Amino acid sequence: FSNISNGVFKPDGNGPFPAIVLVHSCGGISPPQLRERAKELLDAGYVVLMLDSFGPRNQTNCRNGVIKSPLVWRDTLDALAHLHTLPVVDKQNIFQVGYSLGSISAAALSSPSMVEHFGGQYRFKASVGWYGSCGYQAQASAPNHYFVRTDTDRPLLLLMAEADRETPIDRFCFPLLENMKAAGKPVDWHVYGNGVTHAWDVRSGYSLTTSWGEQVVNRFDAQATADATRRTLAFLKQQQQTAR
Repeated sequence: FSNISNGVFKPDGNGPFPAIVLVHSCGGISPPQLRERAKELLDAGYVVLMLDSFGPRNQTNCRNGVIKSPLVWRDTLDALAHLHTLPVVDKQNIFQVGYSLGSISAAALSSPSMVEHFGGQYRFKASVGWYGSCGYQAQASAPNHYFVRTDTDRPLLLLMAEADRETPIDRFCFPLLENMKAAGKPVDWHVYGNGVTHAWDVRSGYSLTTSWGEQVVNRFDAQATADATRRTLAFLKQQQQTAR
């Protein structure tokens, strides 16, 4: 890949191919692991649209709060609409795969009410989120806000880490996901243990202080990265074979 900002990349051949809107993390499109994930999806036979919500707005990340989640969700729906205009894309099989901030988008846009709220014309066939959560609390005294909505009606796979302190899952995802699954909602998840942290595919790792003052260290985990890729590709293949 050279200039990947909002670029569309396709496998060899004429298609039509299934397609993916790849939604970046808070770090934007520059981190090298994003290219690795995109190449895996491309090699698996998907057209990949590399969404960039930051660059066109002269931002590099979300840390200063200029670009907030709802704007990314709107951009994601615009990217989905763009893919519907391309002859190379199989319009019945367009998916969303997101990382951290992008995982939040995957969760939110699996809800019909959220898509309607943002004026979306189309829906994703299914979505996958890596190292996100089901909700958040900005500060200890603030109310909880949920990204995973109880009206979710499109298949959603969340790959999360028990030791994730940047987007903690414990009180936000459980028992919410279990209750939704029991009610017949199309939600699936896998939680990595053994000390796997947020951003497990970032080779350099990094540390930060959260908005609620907790010092967090995130580490690369090759085994979790390979397993998450395997689970993502298997889920997407299964959804292509599932008539809707």
